[in-house]
Amino acid sequence: MTTELVQKLEVLLQTDDITSIKTEVRDLMANVKAETAKDRQIQLEKWQGEEHEEGAEFNYVASPEKEKLDELMDGYRARVKEHGQQIAEEQRANLKAKNDLLTQLQTLIKEEENVGKAFAEFKEIDEKIIAVGDIPGDQYKDFQERHTLLKNDFYYNINIYKELQENDLKINLKKKEDLIVLAKELLKMDDVKEIDLLVRSYQKQWSDIGPSPRENWKELGDEFFGVLRESIQKIQAHYDGIRSTYEANLTAKRELVEKLRQTVSLEISNHGTWTKKTEEVIQLQKDWKTIGFAPKKENEEVWQEFRGLCDLFFEKKNKFYDSKKTEQKASSATKKALIEKAEALKENADWKATTETFLKLQKDWKAAGTAAPGEERKLWERFRAACDTFFNAKKANFAGMDERQKENKTAKLALIEEIKAFELGGNQGEDLKSLKAFQAKWNEIGYVPKQDIKSVNEAYYAAIDGKYDNLKMGRREKSVEAYKGRIESLKNNDNAGRDLSREKRLLRDKIDRLKQDVLKFETNMSIFTGPGAESLKKDIEKKIRASQGEIDEIKAKLKLLNDA
Repeated sequence: MTTELVQKLEVLLQTDDITSIKTEVRDLMANVKAETAKDRQIQLEKWQGEEHEEGAEFNYVASPEKEKLDELMDGYRARVKEHGQQIAEEQRANLKAKNDLLTQLQTLIKEEENVGKAFAEFKEIDEKIIAVGDIPGDQYKDFQERHTLLKNDFYYNINIYKELQENDLKINLKKKEDLIVLAKELLKMDDVKEIDLLVRSYQKQWSDIGPSPRENWKELGDEFFGVLRESIQKIQAHYDGIRSTYEANLTAKRELVEKLRQTVSLEISNHGTWTKKTEEVIQLQKDWKTIGFAPKKENEEVWQEFRGLCDLFFEKKNKFYDSKKTEQKASSATKKALIEKAEALKENADWKATTETFLKLQKDWKAAGTAAPGEERKLWERFRAACDTFFNAKKANFAGMDERQKENKTAKLALIEEIKAFELGGNQGEDLKSLKAFQAKWNEIGYVPKQDIKSVNEAYYAAIDGKYDNLKMGRREKSVEAYKGRIESLKNNDNAGRDLSREKRLLRDKIDRLKQDVLKFETNMSIFTGPGAESLKKDIEKKIRASQGEIDEIKAKLKLLNDA
């Protein structure tokens, strides 16, 4: 348990308004639960790896920081309770004040004979009642009923501007009749959430409407609340059905937690297994998202446990790959020694013996493992440069080589122009056949001078790729078809084996990076809540689909390489 959470809670508790930090405290305690689950799992694994007497049971030992957090939370809860008691006292005082005003109103109704004065005093008392703050919730309904009855008695028993009163009664009657019509419309609706909101709204509107004619007052109320009762029963049945699935969802989530716990407990010592188990954990995370809500309290607890175990899994994975760095350093030292040998021999003109030595150095290079990604390329470029220096010198030693390469360059440039001039006929099969014929012809032509390799190849790929781009094929299919030509070019190089292996490594590295991107996107989706969350999630889902499509395309190219 980190001291950062303790310090954050201590800062929060310095706030005077204890209700203003409710959300921050809840989020902080969610992180505490996740940290506790992770800490408990670590202690459990350590305990399982030790010897114990038969029948001994594991006991989780909370950290001093956790105990401090519990102490601070006890203080927080005490302040919340004190605040609630203060609010309750205020509400009780408000209730007494309102009841006193009702008594005044009752006296006014019974005793005041001056209509004008009675009306003025009635308005004053009613405004005072409205101005008084909240009262206890369990007293609200009773008080409202008494208040409403007294107001009705006032209008019914005191003749205040009779014509105005009768007009108000008619207006209120119309409002109530309109509300009854709206309430009946609810029975035709299917959206339970909207029905629930409207039921609450209509109930409040009914309560706010003043008195209506006495002769049908009860019948109107019975009809209105009778109609609403049907909608309320529909709402209740809907939520009862939802709650019945909560326990099944909780069981399903706990099963995922146990699967994840078993995976986290494994001792993994190789890259392949880490890759496989990472895919399994990602699948568990996807499965989690398909499960609905569980009971509120248990849902939060099981989520924090699941999240904590996920964090622990990826921490272990990171530690494993950190240990790989030691192996990479050893590989780096070995390869530097091979580079020194290669650079010392690169000017040697004993072609046969030195060729055998270079082939041995290349074999040892493959067996030396892989250095750190940032260093591997630089080491390889030095080693390859030394090898190229020797083999290029060896090639130059043979008469006529330069002239043939110049002829090959001329032939390839001519072929490039022929490709540029080629017009697609619109028949996909025939067009594809023609493009493959160009690729085959290209591969049949020998090497060009070294200094022209890059420019000639770039011109060729630009020409042939442009034709593939215009084919009536999907982007991925065109990309894979064009890649076949690149493979054939690699196969025809002197160092075909090396170049093909290097190409495989680059593709695999790219797949790993894309998978990591997908994992990060999916992890980020689970934490987005509140306004705007759906928009963010849709954007991330789009990125995930794009990355997965690129992974599938690279896998297709990798299969072509394996076949080669």
